[in-house]
Amino acid sequence: MNMTQIIIFAAIGFVLGALILFLISYFVRKSILSEAEMDAKEIVMDAQTIVQEDDKERELLTQEIELEAWSRVEEQHLDIEEHCKELDEEIQNRKKKYEEKDKGLRATLLQEENNVRQISIRLAELEKHHKALLEKLKERKIEYQNQLIQKTGLKEEDIVAGLKDQMINEATSMAEKLAEITVAEAKDFSEAKAKRILALCIDRFSKEMSTERHIATTFFPNEKVRAMFCKQLKENISAVREQTGCDVFIDENPDPERLLNVQVIGYDPVRRELTRRIFEKIFADCEKKNKTPDPASIKISADFIRTELLRQIKKDGENLSKELGLIDLNPEIKQVMGSLRYRYSYTQNQYFHCGEVGWFAGLLMSELNGKRIPENKHARRAGFLHDLGKALDHEIDGSHAVIGADFIQARGEVAEIVHAVRAHHHDVTPDNNMDFIVIAADAISGGRPGARRSTMETYTQKVTGLQEISKRFNGVTDVFILNGGRECRVVVNSRAVDDLGALKISQQIARTIEDEMQYPGQIKVVVVRETVVSESRQSKEPNRDYRR
Repeated sequence: MNMTQIIIFAAIGFVLGALILFLISYFVRKSILSEAEMDAKEIVMDAQTIVQEDDKERELLTQEIELEAWSRVEEQHLDIEEHCKELDEEIQNRKKKYEEKDKGLRATLLQEENNVRQISIRLAELEKHHKALLEKLKERKIEYQNQLIQKTGLKEEDIVAGLKDQMINEATSMAEKLAEITVAEAKDFSEAKAKRILALCIDRFSKEMSTERHIATTFFPNEKVRAMFCKQLKENISAVREQTGCDVFIDENPDPERLLNVQVIGYDPVRRELTRRIFEKIFADCEKKNKTPDPASIKISADFIRTELLRQIKKDGENLSKELGLIDLNPEIKQVMGSLRYRYSYTQNQYFHCGEVGWFAGLLMSELNGKRIPENKHARRAGFLHDLGKALDHEIDGSHAVIGADFIQARGEVAEIVHAVRAHHHDVTPDNNMDFIVIAADAISGGRPGARRSTMETYTQKVTGLQEISKRFNGVTDVFILNGGRECRVVVNSRAVDDLGALKISQQIARTIEDEMQYPGQIKVVVVRETVVSESRQSKEPNRDYRR
């Protein structure tokens, strides 16, 4: 046996061995799979058996639960069934009632329909009769027109024009008579009605009538503080002037018997108030710390006081606007209104004066218009803003009414309020109710007792000025100033001045007073013609003088 045969036999043996090995593994795998399938079938059968047993137990448990639940709700269920039966019975009863009612309504409706048909028939007959009457009326009208034309000999157009003119003349005469009656009634009752309205408004005004008075100057608390301040007098005054812009005068060698006062000079009332507060702070620090003030400490005090004063001004403006219910005002207007707290006119505080005029204007408008709330609020707003320009008239030339009107117009106020502010001193002509109401409210606030007061010096100047003006005119023999300077009574010689001359003198005096003097309110000029009658008798009775 050669090598080739050995290799062939070896290959054949290898193939046979591999085949035998494959067959063995195949049968072994098949036997394992068959056993696994048998085990799986047994497991599935066991699981199905368990599931069936569980289903039976679940069915039994469900039946028990249903029986138990039914035993619990059976009574409630029976009650509900009985209640349902009762509801069904009630529904049936109501259904019968509604059916019977419906039958009655249908019968009524049929009857009403019959009535409507009869009325329609009657209406048609009346329309026919009306048409017939209209035709007869036209025929009669034509007949009367022809007769009138034949009798008068005029044309139809001429007759119509004559009747038209006659009716117009009658209506015109009646209108003139009615106007005369209305004017007469207005003259008779308008003054009484106006006084009644003013009295009601003043009675309804619940605020206190007296306003606070401002201290125009400040004082050294004692001679020691004065000496401490005057050690560096020029430097300290320069420091205060630099911070406030106001001039300050302090007498270096005062009379011991005079008050230790500090005079503050400036056009801006807020700056004057700032200066006064700075001095009070400096004097208080001198007393507490026993330290001589210097420019550096004055600057620190001025910065603190300025911040505090601006905060107070803003708060005052907001408080007064809230008091009058004006919540939508421009912040700049509130700020300027707060600065009026330190502005005075004839010794009357303008901050409180603006608040009073706002209230009075609202009350007057409510008395005239009733409960027209928007118009009342507009009147209150116009009265509140009427003197706002007095806080700016030291910076801008012109009338405070015009300055204030321009200021609020630039900040979005409506044209009606702007016009009322501009017209309250007749810088423009008042032309509506609100203008005159603001003027009246301003006069009430400024003219009431205690609102404005004069010093002895100003009162003397006023009396002297009135007497001097009155005595300029020929025929004037004497002048009397009455009612605190509100009435000027002039006595003229009856031989030199007749009635017409007295009237002219009164007008001339009033015009001259208005042109040459400054005064709050009105001054009444009364001219009296004096007649002296002398009678003498030879008897024991004395001579008699009769004055008229």
